[in-house]
Amino acid sequence: MLRKCLLLLLAGLAAASINISPSRAQTIIDEWPSVKAPPAPALKTVTVDPKTTALLVMDLVKQACNNERRPRCVASLPVVAKLIAEARSSGTTVIYTTVPPIPIGDTVAAVAPKSGEPVVTAWVDKFTLGDKDTGLEKMLKDKGITTVITVGTAAHGAVLFTSSEAALRGFNVIVPVDGMSGDGQNTYIEQAVAYLLTSAPIVSSKVTLTRVDMIKF
Repeated sequence: MLRKCLLLLLAGLAAASINISPSRAQTIIDEWPSVKAPPAPALKTVTVDPKTTALLVMDLVKQACNNERRPRCVASLPVVAKLIAEARSSGTTVIYTTVPPIPIGDTVAAVAPKSGEPVVTAWVDKFTLGDKDTGLEKMLKDKGITTVITVGTAAHGAVLFTSSEAALRGFNVIVPVDGMSGDGQNTYIEQAVAYLLTSAPIVSSKVTLTRVDMIKF
C-alpha cells in the first residue's frame, strides 16, 4: 500500500510538472503603467570661470525651434538669449551648432550667432559627424576649456548626447533645464533627459543640473 501511494504521488508530481512553465520575467513594458517617477534631481547654483568655460548653443534653427514643432523651444528663447548675453559679456566662449544641411544662418534671430563665433555642424552628438571628428573637442581644448554649458533643442537629441559625450571625454557639463526643450507638449522627454544625465554611470558625476538664473559668471 505504501509503495502504491508513493507511486501515485510521484505520478501526480510528474503530471503537475508537465503543466508548469517558467514564468515570464516582467519587462519595463509590462510594468509601464505602475512605474512612478523618482524625486526630481536637485538644481544647483554654479559659478563658472569664463576663461575655461564654453557655452554650446545647439540647433536653435527656425526649422526645429518653432511653435508648430517645438513650442517649448520657442518659450525657452528669452532665457537662452539672456544666458548668451551674459556669456558674451563675461568673455565666455560661445559656440553654435546646426544640423546638416541647415545653414547656421537659419538660427532664430533672438539667439543668432555673432560674426566670428565658431560653428559646428553635426547630428545629435556634436563631437562627431558619421565616422568623422567635427573638431569640437580640439576647439575646446585649444582654448583651455574644461567646462561646457549645453543649451538647445532637442533635449533628447543634441542636449542629451552632446552633454553625455562631453562628460565621457572628461569635460564638466552644466545643463540649465530651462534652456533645453523637447518636442511639442511632451514634457516627459525633458524629465527623462534630466534624470538620465544625473543618474547615468560616469556621466552623472560630471553633470550639474541647474537653471539659467543660477549660473554666475
